[in-house]
Amino acid sequence: MDLVIIILFLLIGTVIIGKGTDWFTDSLIPVARKLGVSGVAVGLILVSVAVSLPEILVAGYGALQGYPNLSLGVALGSIICNIGLMTGLSALVRPLKVHAYVILRDGIFSVVVPILVFAVAQGKELTRFEGLAFMLLFIPYVINVFLQEKLANKLQKQKEFEDVQIKLRLLGFDIGKLKSGWISFFLGLGLLIFGAQLFTNTLIQIVNIFPVNELLVGLTIGAVGPSIPNIFAAYKATKKGMGDVAVSETLGSNIFTLLVTMGFLAFLSPIKITERWIYFDIPVMIVMSFMLLIFMTTRKTISKFEGSILLGSYILALLTQVFLIK
Repeated sequence: MDLVIIILFLLIGTVIIGKGTDWFTDSLIPVARKLGVSGVAVGLILVSVAVSLPEILVAGYGALQGYPNLSLGVALGSIICNIGLMTGLSALVRPLKVHAYVILRDGIFSVVVPILVFAVAQGKELTRFEGLAFMLLFIPYVINVFLQEKLANKLQKQKEFEDVQIKLRLLGFDIGKLKSGWISFFLGLGLLIFGAQLFTNTLIQIVNIFPVNELLVGLTIGAVGPSIPNIFAAYKATKKGMGDVAVSETLGSNIFTLLVTMGFLAFLSPIKITERWIYFDIPVMIVMSFMLLIFMTTRKTISKFEGSILLGSYILALLTQVFLIK
């Protein structure tokens, strides 16, 4: 009976997070419209925050409840999930075209940052100081986004601006739409916080009731649940022929999660890094990030075959985790 209730709570938490994301991101569309083409960079940062917010809330609440390994699993697991599920599944629906400026702006950062995480992890702990440094390192990425916008021509800016609006519109579950405004903003944010709290409490229950490692729970259920609204958004975008939305959403979310979410978690409480993280989990994240970058740069298109490789790699990593983590 406990298992049935837990599954039900996980589903309810996921739906609430998805609906909260929908209303919250819809409320940002008027902001994006006011920014216009000249504010594309700000819009892109807004999207990165909006896409990553469910994971931030789940991971942050888990850390505050005294489950840092669960939180770290949610953060790093969501990155592998974004590459394998979000991008991999989307590419299976339709090959994903990638613009050169997306590769230059996000692709290189998405590989450099995991390598940096690997280097810092050699100290076997993420300290508060390192957490603060990670959050500050998000500033160079923001500067890079602004510089890319400055160099872009008017047509490219217009395309980016349209992509920002599309991403915000597609995020979350399309059930019970509200008019964009302050009501949708506060209701959406309230649902996001409540859904994240319910979802995290259920994850903690799983850790306490069943003989399962909290790290594994974070890497699997904890990472996939909050990512489901984003996966749906990427799928819907790809079906409409806007595959580049799925790719840029993945890259922006991964960079934000690694620098801001992980930095925030370490700043809340220093995180112990086990050898398994150093020898398996972080290298898997680096390899998958490299694979995504290579697939993007070869023909500026992620084919169905390459999507199947990404998805297969994710499933393989997940199964290996189940058998490796005790």
